[in-house]
Amino acid sequence: MARDKRRVQTAVIGGPDSELPVVLPLDASELDAFRRRHPEDTYWCGVWLGGCGQRLTARRCTECVCHFAHLSHADNCRRSALGVSSADHLYIKQDLLRWLADQNNDATAEIEAAADGNMAGAVRFTPQQGAGLRVLLAADSAQIADRSPSHILLAEDLAAIVEAVLARHGYVNLVRCVPDGTRRRTQIGTKTRSGQTWHELNECALTPDGTSTPSVEAVRRQRTASHLLGRRTPATPPPTTPAVVGGAVNDPQGYDRTEVIQALEDALADGRNVTKLRLCLERAETATRSGANLRENGLIRAAGDALLRMERGVGVRPSPVSQRSATKTRAARSSSPGRALTPGRFTSPMPRRVEPTAADQEARRAAADRAAKETTARATILEQERAAKIRDGVAAVRGALRKKAREGTTSSWAKLRDQIGPVPLASLKAEGQANVLYEVDRNTPSNEPLLSTLLALGDPALIPAFRRAASRFGIDLPEDPHDLRDVLEADAQALYELWRHR
Repeated sequence: MARDKRRVQTAVIGGPDSELPVVLPLDASELDAFRRRHPEDTYWCGVWLGGCGQRLTARRCTECVCHFAHLSHADNCRRSALGVSSADHLYIKQDLLRWLADQNNDATAEIEAAADGNMAGAVRFTPQQGAGLRVLLAADSAQIADRSPSHILLAEDLAAIVEAVLARHGYVNLVRCVPDGTRRRTQIGTKTRSGQTWHELNECALTPDGTSTPSVEAVRRQRTASHLLGRRTPATPPPTTPAVVGGAVNDPQGYDRTEVIQALEDALADGRNVTKLRLCLERAETATRSGANLRENGLIRAAGDALLRMERGVGVRPSPVSQRSATKTRAARSSSPGRALTPGRFTSPMPRRVEPTAADQEARRAAADRAAKETTARATILEQERAAKIRDGVAAVRGALRKKAREGTTSSWAKLRDQIGPVPLASLKAEGQANVLYEVDRNTPSNEPLLSTLLALGDPALIPAFRRAASRFGIDLPEDPHDLRDVLEADAQALYELWRHR
C-alpha cells in the first residue's frame, strides 16, 4: 500500500457522517497528550468535510508536522481542503447553535455546498424566534445584494463582497475561527469604513434586527444621531482647482492644500478677523487630516492659540478710534450734568476704519513667524518623545507576545493598546505598524517563527503590516488567504511549543 502523504489536519470523530470535527496537534508531544485524551475515538475523512468517508489514523511525525492519514488506499479521495481551517464550517455550526441556545432561542442549521461542490459553501440557521441567519463561506455578491448585513455573516476573505456591502450599508458582519487548543473557536467581527473589530460570541446577540455586536450598535447610533442643518450639496460639480474665498476653499473635497495653508498663514498674520481665521483653521485641519508636516502643524497650533485669545478677548485692546469715541462721550456727559441731549444738537463721530501700516503688518507677520517657530520646536520635542515611547512600546509588545506564546494564545493590536497603554501605538498606520513588528522580531533567530505571527493570526487587519515586516526578513508569504492562514497557524503552533518552557 502506498504511503499516504496528503497530511490531512482535520477529521470527524465517530464515523463518516459525523459532524464532530477535530484538529490534530502538529507537534509530536502534543499528539501524545491528544491520544491519551481520546483513547477510544476513531477518526474519519468525513463526507461533511468533502472527504471520501474512509477511516483515518493519527500519524506521529518528528521531521514534519503530525497529520491524519488514510488507513486504506486514498486514490479515490478527492478532498481538496486539508488544512487546519478545513472544518471551520462544522465548528461554526456547533458554536452558533450553542450561542443561540444560550439566548433561549433554539435553532436548526443546514450546511450548504458551494457551486463548485465545496461542502463549506454556507451554513443556514433557522431560529425559533426572529429572522434567519446565513453564514457565507464561499459565495458571490449576488447572493447578498438585496439583503441586510445584520442577517449575514461573511467569511473574512470575501473581500469583494465586503466592499460591496460596506458601500451600501456602512458595515458588514464577518465570521472566523481561531485556534483554541485542539479545536477552533468562532468569533464575529464587524468591518466598517474605519476598520474592523472582532468580538467573542458572548459579546454578541441575535436580535429582531439581526446580528448585533458592540461595533454594529455604534454604527447605528451614528446613523440615527441628529446632524446640523444648513449644509447643501452643490447642484453642479465644483471646479477642478477651487479658489480660496475668505480663507476657505469652495469645494471641501477638492481643495488645494498649498492654498489652504497659505490662507491660514495670511489670516494668522492679519490677526483681526476672527471669522476668517476660524474658517481657515477648519479648512487646514481638514486638509491635513491624514498627517501634517512640522510647518503645517506649527501654523495650526499657532492659529488655534490666536483664535482662543481673540474669542476670549485675552490680550486684545479696543482700537484707538473706539477709545477716542468713548472719551468724547464721557467728556460731553461730564460737562453738562443732568442735561438731556437734544436730537440734532450733538452727533457722535462715526468710527473710521484705520488700515494697518506696512510696519504694523510686518510686525504681525514677525509675531506669527515667531509663534510658528516656537510651535514647531515644541512639535519636534513632542515627536522625539513619541519616538522614545514607541521604542518602549516595541519592548512591551515583544514581552506581551512572548507571554502569549507561553500561554498558547494570540493577540490583537487593540488588546496590546489596552495592555501597554494607548500612547505608543494609538496613531500608527500600516507603515508604522510594520516598523514596530519588524523591530519586535529583529533579534528573533532565523530558525524560529516570528513572534508577530501571533498578532497576524489574531488580528487579520494587521496582515498587510505583517507582510511588510516579513518581507524585510526575506520571508515570502502565500497570497491565497487560506494558504496564508494555514502557514500562520502552523507557525503559531511551533511558537507555542518553543515558548511553553521558556
